[in-house]
Amino acid sequence: MEEELCHWKQQQQQQQQQQQQQQQQQQQQQQQQSDLSFWKQNEFGYWKQNLYLLQESAPRPRPVKCLNPPEKIPPQYSSEFHGLISRETAEQMLLEAGEGAFLVRASQRSQGAVTLCMVFDNHVYNYKLYYDGMHYVGEKRFETVEDLVADGLISKHLEKHANDYIRRMADDVVYEQSPYSQYQKATDGRRLSVPRCHNFVPATFRIPHYCDYCRNFMWGLVQQGVKCEDCGFCAHKKCSERAANDCRPEAKYVKRMFAVDISTLCMAHSVFVPPVITSCIAEVEKRGLEVEGIYRVSGSHEQMERLRRQFDTLHKVDLTTVEDIHTVAGLLKLYLRLLPQQLVPFSVYKELLSGYSLHSSKYERIKACRAALKDLNEANGRSLSVLLVHIKKVATHCSENKMSVENLATIFSPTIFCSGSTPALPQQQHHLLNFLIENPNIVPFTHNLIK
Repeated sequence: MEEELCHWKQQQQQQQQQQQQQQQQQQQQQQQQSDLSFWKQNEFGYWKQNLYLLQESAPRPRPVKCLNPPEKIPPQYSSEFHGLISRETAEQMLLEAGEGAFLVRASQRSQGAVTLCMVFDNHVYNYKLYYDGMHYVGEKRFETVEDLVADGLISKHLEKHANDYIRRMADDVVYEQSPYSQYQKATDGRRLSVPRCHNFVPATFRIPHYCDYCRNFMWGLVQQGVKCEDCGFCAHKKCSERAANDCRPEAKYVKRMFAVDISTLCMAHSVFVPPVITSCIAEVEKRGLEVEGIYRVSGSHEQMERLRRQFDTLHKVDLTTVEDIHTVAGLLKLYLRLLPQQLVPFSVYKELLSGYSLHSSKYERIKACRAALKDLNEANGRSLSVLLVHIKKVATHCSENKMSVENLATIFSPTIFCSGSTPALPQQQHHLLNFLIENPNIVPFTHNLIK
């Protein structure tokens, strides 16, 4: 009996082990499928936003403040400086503080030297920290230690979750299909008689920027890549090494209008709102408000591409000559779809959706949404304001055009909001945009910019 009982227990243990192994395998498969789904999302877009969304999910820096400050604190540091403490003590303090925590300590080995310690993925990293008017541990220079740590956390976060993708992202590129190459074909179509090298220099982009070679996001806070001083071609450093010798300053690539960040475009052309938006809206309001299916019915793709090239090269296009108003409406949607970053970026969208969802009264929702939208830059805010007022005007003619606020919100929400991974409730962003359309004055950049 004892032998049988012992044998039975062994069988039970083996079965439990097998079940645990199966569960682990299933979890691994689910994680792999989740990762694959993440990298496949947004592939339909012109710009690849996966790395941008990953950067947004990186841990945020959190300084561990010194409770007993040393007598002498170097002027470039503040409460994150702990003076002469042991490595073991620093690591214990940081691990207790959690992910993203950091501090600066005086080195026990080298007099006058300091060490930056930070936590990522439950591991403490130590770097020799330098200061020459700017903080640095490598090539990049930062105004504050917190910015340096934030950049480091982003790099480690992307290295952990997207190392393979980053390593091969330039390998999958067909250069003839790159934004820069496509623009050259659109503007001229001829090959350079004499090859000309790009004049690349390290560049820092203060707003989200995408590579003109591989179309992926250029991550980090400073020196995210390089930029040609002659033609404006921007790329990851790795991608720039593969760029062809096709620099053409005369092509005015930096002056193009499609597939360009709105703030950059508005500064380059000295306008409040991109001319494509104002021109298309003005034309639709002139002769398309009562046209059935406006913004739902597709226009001529061939004609839209021709108009896009004209805006990129001529900057001013007479849309009154376009017979089909659906093509003009489609051009506006194309412009929004090709933006490197949606009008409402992911960080603002999260706060906006949270403010809308947490409140039920109209007054509280307006108050919360307005507070969230204050984080938009002026160019995006003004463009969003103009667009919302226009969409509401289109909806007031729904008895003729059959386009209600709900229909228009469904059409425009994917191009206005950067919602990250697919929302748990797909209708969330539609309801949110519906609310903004009905209350366009929520946007704190409201101006009558269209004459």
